[in-house]
Amino acid sequence: MNPLLTTQEQAFSIATLAVRLGLVALATFVSVRITYLLIGRIEHAIRDEARGAEAAREKRAKTIGSVLRSVSRGLIILIGVLMAVHELGLDITPALAAAGGFGVAAGLGAQSLIKDWIAGFFFIQDNQFAVGDVIRVAGVSGTVEMLTLRHTELRDSEGFIHFIPNGDIKVVTNLTKSWSTPLVRIPISLVEDPDRVIAVIEAMLANFRESPRMKGHLLEGPRILGIDDVSTGQFSLLLQAKTVPEQRLFVARALRLAILERLRAEGISLHTAAGTEGTPPAPPAPAPEDEGR
Repeated sequence: MNPLLTTQEQAFSIATLAVRLGLVALATFVSVRITYLLIGRIEHAIRDEARGAEAAREKRAKTIGSVLRSVSRGLIILIGVLMAVHELGLDITPALAAAGGFGVAAGLGAQSLIKDWIAGFFFIQDNQFAVGDVIRVAGVSGTVEMLTLRHTELRDSEGFIHFIPNGDIKVVTNLTKSWSTPLVRIPISLVEDPDRVIAVIEAMLANFRESPRMKGHLLEGPRILGIDDVSTGQFSLLLQAKTVPEQRLFVARALRLAILERLRAEGISLHTAAGTEGTPPAPPAPAPEDEGR
């Protein structure tokens, strides 16, 4: 046998194997990209349909897209690895059988992982919350930045990211589901006439509702519910509004500022911890100049 020919055949065989493995890797990469493209088109279709409707559908589309990308990428890579092993001439049947046995053993010891996946599936299926929602869960409040079958990522008001296994989530409080109703309490000094205060605020609310700043934020109200509390030196007026979910805090802050400005303009005293806050006193008159100067 010609050793040179044998060497050439081995080199050709290695080159052929390398090409096949390269094609498998390329096919895996292209499959992932095509899958991502299809998922992206589905997301865009749902978002276009949701325009002018509830923004929650857009959040749901983004959440489902994120999960589909994660799951499809894992499956495609697994298939690519199995194809590469097959191209190497290895019999994958014993490996699959061993993997099945290992999977049963691992499943018995990984119940928490399975619980996380099941919980994550039902979070998405039931649309309990989606990417972009503000929720309170497991003692943590924040904005949902990512939702997978395994865990939920929350970013709190200080910018910290919290990774919460889905199986540990027992109760979810969604602060941005469909609509919100911020409550605003205004402490008023007892020296003021409640009827006058209510009349002043009611007149202000009419302008507040029509304000360009509130366009697209307010769904109903705001309205005065009545006197919420009476205590030493003060009574509290309670107001309520119905807003789009993400604008709850914005509307509440704008409402407090508008009420404060109107009450001060009308000379109505607020109540503070130190006592009564009235209108700022006028500056003292300048002392008369001495004669002869």
